[in-house]
Amino acid sequence: MLTLEPITLTSPEMPACIALDVPPHKKEEDYVLAAAYTLAYAYTFNKRGTPYECRAIYADGQIVGLIAYIYYTDNPVFKETCYRIRPILVDKSHQDKGYELEVLRQLITEIETLPHGNATAIFASYDPEETDCASRFAAAGFTVTDLNWGEEDPDDNDIIVRRAL
Repeated sequence: MLTLEPITLTSPEMPACIALDVPPHKKEEDYVLAAAYTLAYAYTFNKRGTPYECRAIYADGQIVGLIAYIYYTDNPVFKETCYRIRPILVDKSHQDKGYELEVLRQLITEIETLPHGNATAIFASYDPEETDCASRFAAAGFTVTDLNWGEEDPDDNDIIVRRAL
């Protein structure tokens, strides 16, 4: 059974979370953040007043991954009040077990409660070569947009997807 539980830099479970062995992806340093970086970003964003939530992914009581989301009211790329899901990190020993889609669905259910305020959509992004991500987001009700990172990151050619709330 998969569950999502809040986790921060100060959580007792944090060492197990940052010890996750996420397998390398193409250009990993460009678009997939390790758990430690994700938790650090969350801490920084929250200190600046931008809600950034991290959830440890548990399978039968063991941490197997991490997923996070941010609440934006003024992001220049999305141009609407929204939530953005960050990349799903799953330990290499738990890859290919179908966890990602279930985790995504659970996170969407949480976001649909609008925990940080009203929003019109949920956004996510993935590298065009990650066909597994494309099918996962499509299965969860996301559609491809024509948005791009523009001035935010002109070298990033990720596909940005949107799901209405």
